[in-house]
Amino acid sequence: MAQQRRINASELDFDTIKSNLITYMKATDTTFNDYNYDGSAMNTIIDVLSYITHINSINANFALNETFLDTAQLRSSVVSHAKLLGYTPRSITPSVSYVNVVMNYDNTASPLFNHDSGDNPLPLVIARGTKFQTIVDAVPYAMFASATTTVNWDSSAAAGAEWHFDNIKLEQGELHTSSFTFQNNEFERYVLADAGVNTKSIKVTIKESSTSTNSSIYTLYSNIVNIDSNSKIFFLEEAKDGFYEVKFGDGIIGKKPDNGNIVEIEYSTVNETDVNGASVFTLVDGIGAPNNTNGTLTTVTKGTGGAAPESSSSIRFNAPLGFVAQNRAVTPDDYKTIIKNNYGNIDTLTVWGGEDNIPPDYGKVYVSIKPLDAEVVTDVDKLTIINNYLKPKNVVSITPVLVDPDYTYLDLEIFFKYNPNVANVTVNSLAEAIRTTITTYNDDTLKDFGGVFRHSNVVQLIDSTNISIISNITRVKMHKEFTPDIGTTTKYQFDFNQALAKTGTSYITSSQFVYNGFTCILKDYYNTTSSSNVIQIITATDGLVKNADAGTVDETTGRVILSAFDITSIVDTSTTKLSINTKPASSDVKPTRNELLTIKTATAAITGEVDTMATGGTTAGIDYTTTSNNA
Repeated sequence: MAQQRRINASELDFDTIKSNLITYMKATDTTFNDYNYDGSAMNTIIDVLSYITHINSINANFALNETFLDTAQLRSSVVSHAKLLGYTPRSITPSVSYVNVVMNYDNTASPLFNHDSGDNPLPLVIARGTKFQTIVDAVPYAMFASATTTVNWDSSAAAGAEWHFDNIKLEQGELHTSSFTFQNNEFERYVLADAGVNTKSIKVTIKESSTSTNSSIYTLYSNIVNIDSNSKIFFLEEAKDGFYEVKFGDGIIGKKPDNGNIVEIEYSTVNETDVNGASVFTLVDGIGAPNNTNGTLTTVTKGTGGAAPESSSSIRFNAPLGFVAQNRAVTPDDYKTIIKNNYGNIDTLTVWGGEDNIPPDYGKVYVSIKPLDAEVVTDVDKLTIINNYLKPKNVVSITPVLVDPDYTYLDLEIFFKYNPNVANVTVNSLAEAIRTTITTYNDDTLKDFGGVFRHSNVVQLIDSTNISIISNITRVKMHKEFTPDIGTTTKYQFDFNQALAKTGTSYITSSQFVYNGFTCILKDYYNTTSSSNVIQIITATDGLVKNADAGTVDETTGRVILSAFDITSIVDTSTTKLSINTKPASSDVKPTRNELLTIKTATAAITGEVDTMATGGTTAGIDYTTTSNNA
């Protein structure tokens, strides 16, 4: 009786496919069941059949994966699925800086720079697109003036430097202009065939003809609710090749240009490497008449905000949320999605309602952003996020408020014991390896809002740093930093958001400052009359009290208040900040709302010693010492 002939079609592995084919060929009454399938000829035929099946199976699997947003790997597929959800991925974002420009010229030259024939000074213009440059790591990067600015001659300024431009916005990249003729074809689209297009810079102008001076400005579609057949809008999509394409309405949803109209599209392209942190800029294009590049540039703000295009993984995550948000901001996830889709300089982001704030603040929603290149978002970017991205889409009765992250810095003292017989290591090399371990933990775990410092996890990671490390004691302290208003009496509040423990006789202390001519610190004591912990200003050397009531400490909530703090200077001239130091009651430290935890890895105290019990010294059980968990 013949064997049942069946091929298992569910396998993708080449060897399994080949084995299934051989089994199939042998399951027959014909001569195939007697063939030597290890022979060269038949083996080659079976190999070819197996390879064909294997490749077809892989291609089918890949193709099927690309049909779903969750499993698609090609960016073009991810973008295509996002398009069906009405989501346009965020483009590359340029670094932005602000500079002051003073134009210098020879006031004895003839003709005088930017003067008329009667030697009267003329207004001076820095036009949009005027080229500037910055150099980072010996590599030049193009910048340009974001807007046209005109200033008049300032007679009160120094001779030869009478034109002053303040807060000129410089964007990374170069401006381009592409022109097309509208052909009135169905599904007409215009591709911006340049890599690194910044979609926020796109400006579309429609002219009646190539010789006409009449033109109309078209704006990017943002909300279909207010659009009719006369709305001068354009639509923007990322094409499958990574370029962006501009499309217009059909005369029902959005105004349709007339046949023969000239479409002019201005846009900027940005280098894939940002120039965040750049602080030195030079003028490349000449301005005025005759052309002058002799400008003195003073940096107001360093380069900030540069970010790469939205990644495929980010699109997969944000596109469904954007669809759920339906272009309006109601829930916290709506706010997050809208901000992420419009603002690229985000390391981590959190949103909470005013009802969850302390104290409650009804009618408001709070947003906090940690940018990629700094600790806080610039004031200009805050206004842009609130006014341009959130207010047009949030509920009218709700006010969005953008607050800075509240940083709590963790100070670690690490004492470890090791066995030098297990590995060829030194105490210094182990200390640096441990520093690398806690740096990795800091970057991977604590970089997001809601990142909890878990003491046991850190202790375990330190023990796992090297096979020679036997144990460790890790002490946790923390501090907050602030810049005091020198010479001004000011109230300050610091929220550690957890119970505090005493170090010695007090809950808090501070770095040194000058108060009434004395080098002082802050320290609290328990006041039995008021039944509270009162902060005093005392001298740093002998503890003499110079201000008996400078504030209070609530050890239960971790709130520290300096009620009327006024100092002369900070002792450490290398910084403008003072620190408020304390110790958490728990070795696990949790953040709340906009609080971010950060380990001060560079200053972490790491001390190691040989474990004499492990090495088996003759006095191991006699002089073996341990380290206390408390300082």
